[in-house]
Amino acid sequence: MTENKASNELKIEEKIVMPKKTLPQTDTPASPKNKKSAKLAIFIALLSLVLLFVALVLGGYFYQKDQKLNAQQQLQINHLGEQLSAQVTKQHKQAEYGQQLQSNFKIEMEQINSQLQQVQNENKLYKTDIQALQRTLAEARVRHPNDWVLAEVEYLVSLAGRKIWLERDIPTAIALLLTADKRIVELSDSSLSVLRSMLLDDINMLEALPKRDPDGLVIALSSLERRIDKLVVLGGETAQAAEKKATGISTDINDWQENLAKSWSDFVNGFIVINKRETQLQALLSPQQRWYLKEKLRNDLAKAEFSIYREQQDIYDIALHSATDLLKNYFDLTDNTTSHFYKTIQELGQRKISINYPDQLKTAPLLDRIIQQRVQKSLAAGSAE
Repeated sequence: MTENKASNELKIEEKIVMPKKTLPQTDTPASPKNKKSAKLAIFIALLSLVLLFVALVLGGYFYQKDQKLNAQQQLQINHLGEQLSAQVTKQHKQAEYGQQLQSNFKIEMEQINSQLQQVQNENKLYKTDIQALQRTLAEARVRHPNDWVLAEVEYLVSLAGRKIWLERDIPTAIALLLTADKRIVELSDSSLSVLRSMLLDDINMLEALPKRDPDGLVIALSSLERRIDKLVVLGGETAQAAEKKATGISTDINDWQENLAKSWSDFVNGFIVINKRETQLQALLSPQQRWYLKEKLRNDLAKAEFSIYREQQDIYDIALHSATDLLKNYFDLTDNTTSHFYKTIQELGQRKISINYPDQLKTAPLLDRIIQQRVQKSLAAGSAE
């Protein structure tokens, strides 16, 4: 029944469907103009592809060629840079070498100039020496025996001056001047009377100077130094203290009775004691203080000794004045040894150890003038001949 129903529905639908209209089919052939345009489009497309391909090929070729050119140019640039740096380095080295050569040349020139200056100085010295030798030779040819005696007198006077001002040896200086006077007397030349008068004045002046005995003074002071330990210093132990010390108490127990008697006697005798002193009472000094006093006295005498050979009168006077005050204030002058020591120091303090020497001898400038005049006369006479 269902199948009959389905078939009936299909039949109804078939009846409802509209019939389709069919258009008439007509075959229209293509025109020639359209065919040409299609072929032209295809040709253009192919030509574009060919041109694009050619362009790509040419682009790749030129790109590779450009890369090679760039690489070659870079190599050339690098090579040129290396050559340029090598050239610059070479120029620097050449410049340094040139500076070194210039400095070496400058040093060599300075050495040559120094050597040349030294040679010139030596030539001047040689020239001066030659002139001096020529003058000495000329003087030796024209000099007379008297001139040689005057040269000896000049040497003696010069040596006397050295003895006076360098060695302080007046007796030797006087002996040298006396020898020079004898040489002048041997010449028997009346024109030298003024020179001899000046020479005798110098001798009398030196003889009038106070006599010095430095060795004797030093020996006397050294002898006093050795006697310092025997001097008696004020402020030592009194006689009563020494006596008490001498009569001391025994330490033996068996001597107790004797010690008791001594103690009682000392107590009774010393209970009331009246001592009369006409001199000023000095405070007791310790052994160390007495040693310092003696060393101070020894130091003053040593200063006086050192000043003798140097002729330092002020130091000598101050040292002996200090020693005198020290003896007067701190030493017992009632003792014979100390009193004699004190008197000797006073006597030595009156001595003069320095002398006012003359600034120069009167004979020296006059003798030099006479010798120069005689040499000039001799040279003039020799050149005239």
